[in-house]
Amino acid sequence: MKDLKELFYEAGLVPVIKIESVKMADGLANALCAGGLSVAEITFRTKAAPQVIEKIASFRKDITVGAGTVTTKEEVNAALSAGAQFIVSPGFNPSICEYCLERGVPVFPGVNNPSLIEQAMSMGLTTLKFFPAEVSGGVKALNALKSVYQQVSFIPTGGIQEDNIQEYLTLKNVLACGGSWIVSTELIEAGKFDEIERLIKSARRTMMGFLPIARGDEGSRASSGSSGEVKRDRGFIEVRTPSLKRTLAMLSPLGASVIPGSEIMKGQSLIGASIDIPGIETHIRLIE
Repeated sequence: MKDLKELFYEAGLVPVIKIESVKMADGLANALCAGGLSVAEITFRTKAAPQVIEKIASFRKDITVGAGTVTTKEEVNAALSAGAQFIVSPGFNPSICEYCLERGVPVFPGVNNPSLIEQAMSMGLTTLKFFPAEVSGGVKALNALKSVYQQVSFIPTGGIQEDNIQEYLTLKNVLACGGSWIVSTELIEAGKFDEIERLIKSARRTMMGFLPIARGDEGSRASSGSSGEVKRDRGFIEVRTPSLKRTLAMLSPLGASVIPGSEIMKGQSLIGASIDIPGIETHIRLIE
């Protein structure tokens, strides 16, 4: 399994899910994958949480599932027994953090001020949930913390929507954002998984500045060479992205690679490059 920090960075968005019925787990998992996400946080705000975690963890190896809103050791035990691969708590509870560390499970406690950050750091924790993000100062607060706690990465959660997620993701100390708007309880219980998929894709399009085109030959032009061999026009699509580094990371699960010689440099910084994605006939040129 990939390192969780790498997985979160590639995803950019961790869906924070409150689900009332295990019967909806399959449809939800399908929507997450169809939208392009392979990580999920199932919150312990419903009795169904352990069952949902167990179902997804057992039958969907393409999704890394964790438990959120964990506030007791009993919930830690229930989450781990169900197959959760990480624990998220709304606040910094030393006993919960110590218990998770003893059991060898990654834990991401919620913090929103320097004192809590330093208490978490004293336990060796350097990836922290910033909660509630918006009411705790949001982007301005995280930007102020950046120079003081350079070794800490944050997962801001609370009040984040598609219209402000990019403001957070441009910060170097933000690993990913937690979001519930793409997986609302109302949509899940109504079985509107197509809408959940649409919301995920819309969020990813906003995060990257574009949405990766579907694999296959749709729309590609073909011509025959002198040898009769069919050749396809490569060309490229040039798109502007807020963060070239993050976009390349998010595309890496598709096998994306930078085409040698296409790099555009500004001083020592890479600000542009053409990429190749296996199965897609058109090159994409990313410009930061």
